[in-house]
Amino acid sequence: MPDGSSHNLTIDSQKPTTSIDQLATITSWLTNHLPTQDHRASVADALKVAIPGLDIDALCTEPVNENGYSRNVLYTDPNGRFSILGLKWYPGAETPIHGHNAWGCVGVLSGTVQCETYDYCCDSKSVHSTGLVTGTPGVVATVNPNPEGIHRIFNDSDTPATTLHIYGLDLAQEDQSVNVWY
Repeated sequence: MPDGSSHNLTIDSQKPTTSIDQLATITSWLTNHLPTQDHRASVADALKVAIPGLDIDALCTEPVNENGYSRNVLYTDPNGRFSILGLKWYPGAETPIHGHNAWGCVGVLSGTVQCETYDYCCDSKSVHSTGLVTGTPGVVATVNPNPEGIHRIFNDSDTPATTLHIYGLDLAQEDQSVNVWY
């Protein structure tokens, strides 16, 4: 850390563990002390370190929605700088095409998810696919705010997948406010 303080995300070398509270503490420090333009990359680095020790089963306790995934708001920063969500993707689950109202980081904890990316065409007011990215355990991806970073996430495998999302937005009141649907 630039001011000489340190935060350890790994507690025990025999069985690394990271709590959401620990991840929230370091994310809070990063979003409080670093310039806004550095938040996304710095938080992504912290998430990469945290992933191996996170308790996957504790992250997703909400019922499955109509799109085949469950979505839990796990932490919202009291100062409104960020929110942490856990998502469980069942086979066949998928989001609609969307962007976000804030920067974001997504880490894959278990299973495999696909992310199809899109560009927005102002003239035709439509989106077109620009590629497909596969996320496997340990992979962390970042997304820029809308209109950049338009995508959809889906699980086309036969096993569930779990992801952790950190968005630079307070989702305490309305957990869907981060999404811009296309």
